[in-house]
Amino acid sequence: MMLTEFAQSVNEGLSKKKKHLPSRYFYNAEGDKLFQQIMQMPEYYPTRCEFSIFEKQKDQILKAINHPQGFDLVELGAGDGYKTKILLKHFLAQKVDFAYYPVDISADVLRELKADLKDQFPQLPVKTLHYEYFTAIQEMNNLGQRPKVILFLGGNIGNFTAQRARSFFRRLEAIMKPGDQLLCGIDLKKNPRTILKAYDDAQGITARFNLNVLKRINEELGGHFDLDQFQHYPNYNPVNGECRSYLISKQAQAVKVDYLDKTFQFDAAEPIHTEISKKYSLREIEALAKKAGFRAQKHFTDAKDYFVDSLWLKE
Repeated sequence: MMLTEFAQSVNEGLSKKKKHLPSRYFYNAEGDKLFQQIMQMPEYYPTRCEFSIFEKQKDQILKAINHPQGFDLVELGAGDGYKTKILLKHFLAQKVDFAYYPVDISADVLRELKADLKDQFPQLPVKTLHYEYFTAIQEMNNLGQRPKVILFLGGNIGNFTAQRARSFFRRLEAIMKPGDQLLCGIDLKKNPRTILKAYDDAQGITARFNLNVLKRINEELGGHFDLDQFQHYPNYNPVNGECRSYLISKQAQAVKVDYLDKTFQFDAAEPIHTEISKKYSLREIEALAKKAGFRAQKHFTDAKDYFVDSLWLKE
């Protein structure tokens, strides 16, 4: 039997001695709604911080981009474009010559975004790219010679370990051309308690979001997980900046997944690692940019220095 990508990931992850499930499987229709709720929580600061950066520093960002002859704006993982629309509106008001290329693996998200942008900004040239990130950049380079400004927002790079982040940026740099720029949203190191609250809210929305991966296994793969027998647990290490989320088995138990025709054994208090969200210092960000072949040009931070949108140049 050919396993789906989801089934294969579940089989591999739960068969390991140290069990894990990829965080991308949080997201389905229910997971998307839960994450929208998370972004509205008082404890969850990243979205508000990046929004305020764009609101208050949109003109400085445009001046730092500095492509008077025009450019192509490519957004990796565009989603609903909530924050990006601040920049789009400002760039249009300043009569900047640019086109917008949102990239996402969800065709539905891209259709909704394109329709919304057509209503809000009918004069904006928009071409959606339903590709994986690197394929999208290669496709962009085939479309024209204008400089590219790539957006990678929302602290998404934090979902990578330090090693994977370096590898990601090196691959990206190899595709980009001299003069192209990257604006990367990155969550900064701060009071550990502030970070932990963002991943363990009082309303339990983040817990439901984390548990949604088990719910998906039940619904899509015939799993028999009792969600009440697993507990959401986040942990933050202020030394390496990694905030990790786990699902902890409350007791010794065996859980069958019908689609895989397999039963997985869990010890009492055994963890399933589901997510990493790494935080950086400004010094670490500059070192990361340099190792990947970029030069960090400018940092745009919010009033509390919780979050940064860092502009890098490929020379």
